[in-house]
Amino acid sequence: FFMSIYDAIVVGLVQGLAEFLPVSSSGHLVVTRYFYGVHDLSLSYIVLLHVGTLAAVVFALWRDIWRIVNDCITGRGYGRPLAAALVVASIPGALAGFFFEDILDRIFVEQGMTLGAFPLEPYKFVGLAFIFTAQFFLHKADLMLKQRAEQGTHGAGADRMTLQAALRIGFAQALAVVPGISRSGATIATGIMTGFSRDFAARFSFLMSIPIILGSALAQLPKFRVEWPYEPNKQAIIIGVLAAAVSGFLAIKFMLHLLRAHDLRRFIVYLWIIGLICIAS
Repeated sequence: FFMSIYDAIVVGLVQGLAEFLPVSSSGHLVVTRYFYGVHDLSLSYIVLLHVGTLAAVVFALWRDIWRIVNDCITGRGYGRPLAAALVVASIPGALAGFFFEDILDRIFVEQGMTLGAFPLEPYKFVGLAFIFTAQFFLHKADLMLKQRAEQGTHGAGADRMTLQAALRIGFAQALAVVPGISRSGATIATGIMTGFSRDFAARFSFLMSIPIILGSALAQLPKFRVEWPYEPNKQAIIIGVLAAAVSGFLAIKFMLHLLRAHDLRRFIVYLWIIGLICIAS
């Protein structure tokens, strides 16, 4: 099918912004598909969207990445334990995607489900997942932030990261295989509830996206190499990917700035509103 440049930009902006804001990029792509009317995305576009969001993380957090790499080489600092934590944190999400992604895509993206004589569209399930993210993750983390503010504490940094803590955050990331459960929201919130500072929880969450996004793109690479030469929307896709990279970079910087002084309430309210709209539609 032919995809206009405008449609590609819309999808790119949705992917880039929602990937790193705690609102679920996969859920918003489902909403965009059903309510905005974007056709099924080609494999080429999906793979390159991953590349765009990966570039956003690398450019936004290049200092953190360089510090980890340098510490791993020299053996100084917290680079090696942090790198090990990132690997461990990625395992639950990779396994969840391998075993459950297809069936979840059928329910939350493609077909929905029929209960008796009542068909339930995919976006209704996504709406429930939005509300789950708001209440189970963001609301609990927000209460923790308010408690810390009252006590005058800030939470731990990179020096307190353990493999057990990384695994706990990794299980939260695994839940985000469900469209509508925000990967960044689940991991940032779990990081905060595990005892880490809001800034480190966000940075660790964004760094966690690197192996997940890279692994997803590499898994689709063989099919991409076959499909890309025949892709009819090359120009639109490239522009959309650039939109995803720029918006993703801005979303990361915005979240890091926002979390230094503000709570998560605005995202909780937003997810409740869009969740109820999806369920009622």
